[in-house]
Amino acid sequence: MSTRRVIVRVTGVLLLAGLGGAPAGMGAEPVFERITIDETFADEELSKACGVTVTSTVRGHVTLRTFPEGPGLATVNTINVGVTATADGRTFRFRDVGADVARVEPDGSVVLLISGQVPFFFAGALKIDPETEEVLLEPKDRTDAQVAKACKALAG
Repeated sequence: MSTRRVIVRVTGVLLLAGLGGAPAGMGAEPVFERITIDETFADEELSKACGVTVTSTVRGHVTLRTFPEGPGLATVNTINVGVTATADGRTFRFRDVGADVARVEPDGSVVLLISGQVPFFFAGALKIDPETEEVLLEPKDRTDAQVAKACKALAG
């Protein structure tokens, strides 16, 4: 498993959980859920990129907020996760932080805005239509620079 897969899996599950949950009712307060993440795995993607065996530990939490059904705000998921990658006694630490906001438009379409810092992917904001996968706003891609920085720290 790779760090990117863990992050993408968590984001996808959170979006589907928020949109598939029972509506809270008109005018009701949002429903909150806090998920603690504590997972260690062989990081295949970083191992391949860096040429050394990398193990990553992901720790932190995600807070889900689900709002009433209908046009407008549907979910706000905030992410605060730290990742520690290790290889041969070397360590590289980074964070996945930000908010994923799903909004139901008046025509029934959903727009997803992912903002913050997604490790080995981007910093800024990514806005997409999950149904059509149309990118409405594109962030700055930091993949190559961040992978190079991690490999320098992990492989020497």
